[in-house]
Amino acid sequence: MTRKISCRGLLAALTASVLALGTTLSATADALPDNPYVPASTGGLERIERALTKLQQHRRLMIVAAHPDDEDTTLLALVSRGLGGEAAYFSLSRGEGGQNLIGTELGVGLGLLRSRELEAARRIDGARQYFARAFDFGYTRSLDETFERWPREILLEDTVRVMRRFKPQVVVSVFPPDARAGHGQHQAAGVITGEAFRAAGDPKAFPELIAEGLAPWQPSAFYRAAWWNPEGASMTYDLARLEPVSGRSIFQIAMASRSQHRCQDMGMLQPIGPQEGRLSWVEGGAGNGGDQPFAGLDTDLAGLASTLPPGDSRERLEALLRRAQGLAEEAHGRVTAADPQAILPTALEILDTLRQGRQWIDIAEPAADLLDEKIAVAEELVVSVAGLAVDAHSTAEGLIPGEAITLEAALWDAGASGAELLGLEVISPRGLDLDVTPTELPERSGWIARFFGQDQPEKGFYLRAFEVTVPAGSAPSVPYFLERPRRGDLYDWSNAPATVRGEPFGPPVLLARFRIALGDQRLTLVREVVHRHRDQAEGEIRYPLRVMPPLEIDLGRDLWVWPTGDGAPRDLEVLLTSRSGAPVSGRVEVTVPAGWPTVAPASFRLEKSGSRDSVRLQVSPPNPFPPGNYRLGLEAVVETTQGQLRLDLGLPKIDYFHVVPTLQPRRAEVRISATSLAVPGLDRIGYVRGASDRVPEALREVALPIEMLTPETLASQDLSVYDAIVIGSRAYEATAGLAAVNPRLLEYVEAGGLLLVQYQQYAFAGGAFAPYALTIDRPHDRVTDETAAVTPLLPQHPVWTTPNRIAESDWSDWVQERGLYMADTWDEAFVPLLAMADPGGERQEGALLVADYGEGTYIYTGLAFFRQLPAGVPGAYRLFANLLALSGS
Repeated sequence: MTRKISCRGLLAALTASVLALGTTLSATADALPDNPYVPASTGGLERIERALTKLQQHRRLMIVAAHPDDEDTTLLALVSRGLGGEAAYFSLSRGEGGQNLIGTELGVGLGLLRSRELEAARRIDGARQYFARAFDFGYTRSLDETFERWPREILLEDTVRVMRRFKPQVVVSVFPPDARAGHGQHQAAGVITGEAFRAAGDPKAFPELIAEGLAPWQPSAFYRAAWWNPEGASMTYDLARLEPVSGRSIFQIAMASRSQHRCQDMGMLQPIGPQEGRLSWVEGGAGNGGDQPFAGLDTDLAGLASTLPPGDSRERLEALLRRAQGLAEEAHGRVTAADPQAILPTALEILDTLRQGRQWIDIAEPAADLLDEKIAVAEELVVSVAGLAVDAHSTAEGLIPGEAITLEAALWDAGASGAELLGLEVISPRGLDLDVTPTELPERSGWIARFFGQDQPEKGFYLRAFEVTVPAGSAPSVPYFLERPRRGDLYDWSNAPATVRGEPFGPPVLLARFRIALGDQRLTLVREVVHRHRDQAEGEIRYPLRVMPPLEIDLGRDLWVWPTGDGAPRDLEVLLTSRSGAPVSGRVEVTVPAGWPTVAPASFRLEKSGSRDSVRLQVSPPNPFPPGNYRLGLEAVVETTQGQLRLDLGLPKIDYFHVVPTLQPRRAEVRISATSLAVPGLDRIGYVRGASDRVPEALREVALPIEMLTPETLASQDLSVYDAIVIGSRAYEATAGLAAVNPRLLEYVEAGGLLLVQYQQYAFAGGAFAPYALTIDRPHDRVTDETAAVTPLLPQHPVWTTPNRIAESDWSDWVQERGLYMADTWDEAFVPLLAMADPGGERQEGALLVADYGEGTYIYTGLAFFRQLPAGVPGAYRLFANLLALSGS
């Protein structure tokens, strides 16, 4: 019999509970509760130790900065892993304007990757992660520009929202609110933190947040990182203390956390020995002194009661909290790895005492949320001490609307503590109306049964299976902040539940809720349902479960740069992947811009889930073919029993071993940048790929003959066969072995070749890899205003005339920046070809240097071609073609 569960009425309360208890990765890391993306366990002594520490105190600290990798991981680790408190990092942006050392993602894709890296860091340092809705538009020196693009009131609202949700006693701003912070977005973070510290407790500020259930909350102390003024530090604290479970110092843990920012080149050593941290006091707390950030504050567990008004409820709660703290201290002194269950009666008493205290708090009081967190910690303590493990997983990676998947959920009383499974439900915190049908366990025999288990309640093992279906027409799972188009440089999360705004990715698709009896106590444990599969090399692999369309569309390339002089048709290849268990058939249709020839649809049929097929559609330009920007829209029209289903979404996966895989939704469309472009008649162009480098594909788009080179081929191959060789941005850093073969590259130039080196970092200048001396200043010279005027210094130089005459219009529509890591000084053999400056900034002439070397030509450019060419900026293509045309000149 099918039982339909409607979850909409539970959505707000359940989502709040899930986010508070930390069942998503945004919560307390490897302490409480299970990380759903690693094999299930009881948590062992590690979780017990951390839970008991948290139940002895009340410490909460929040750090605010502008980007991923701005956070002070030492302070986060100190509070979460050293002091038994709760710490959080609030980032104004997701870092979309940065660069990428490990892959090709930029923009939104990079923001998703960096958000996941922050989660990975928090799993190590034990803190939580939150975000504002700001989209990182790139480096700027201007605070005014930052507040123009990130409206000040919006940033303040988002920061106050999280302060009221997390309820820190201590707030730390990484950056000062002035020019010392450098980056305009850093300055904005410094300004906003101070304003939010005061507004968070103001009942007149942001009444709409009160409507979201976020009552005013006034933090007690405000500090600023002392990096900017070490002599002015008012507090020094010890980072060399050892965490007893891991045996590592807080500083080592913090460096392991920072090393998760891999796409930002943040790998760190983890040295042993003394280490210290410093803060500068701003207001509140113990004033200008103390040996740790909570100096002068009540950090006993009973301090939770201080948020209640004086009276009987407060006194009763204080007494119960003191009792719970004493029990936790006593249990902490007795617990052993050999017999953790010896403290089970005490753990149950702690839980019962906290639950009694909860009865004295009105749900609207801030203390209610704080005590609920402590109750959740106590529940997880009981679970770990009792030796209970729960798990929920499916072999399917996706929930296809209208199609059932089978999932299994298990409870194991490994400690023989007498736990009983009272009930098990599958629910959706996203508000999906689920059809949930209990079903028979799959047949297992022999070694499979021994390894994978059978339902054996008499031995404390409960295993249940369910068939789950989401309704036809359910929307795919995408990050909540990508469900609507951005509004300028702000994500639009207006349709997201209030409890989700500011979270990294929102709640999971499905949860399993276990109701368990243990002695006189009743426990409710909630676990994310994940996709689990066996990799023959790596073993158990776990991914998030998603709602996915029955058919995915992948265009491979979503941008064509099409010279207007090329009237030949192009093939549009569309890769289709079935996610449905049933055959999928239909056709692919293309919507062309007005005036373009129509495109005949192409039919397809895929037999089963995982099947792939590619279809080709021929696209012809109009005649005449004027320059401009055009779009081709694609839809797959799928025939179903309910009628036609029109799909236009691709979900490419961002997948690296150190982060949780994430789907990036992309509409099935091709953007066409049509431009007047002449390319030089070169036969072979070698290319060494750099970091986040999609330039080779962009150059192939305009029929340039690109061949990829590696250090191995550079060392062994006859380089004279190449008309030109191009070095990608940061390749000397990102491509191991390139430095070793640099002498061969210089020999190639000396013999008559053209070497075009895109921007590199300090190691390039320090390594003397160019044929003549050049330096890169610290901080490096850059022009961040993408509209900054550009002045040719030698207007008749071939770079400006051949084969394309570069005009002022060619500097239009550049994205994010003009250039970076420009040369600061250079040998007189280099000829600078252009000058430009940010508004109010110094004139820069080191963005494009050309030198004769032997019989050949050497070019160093800090122009941001790595952003412009993949973005289809016409003038960047025309200029790059001219640089290549210097071959043989």
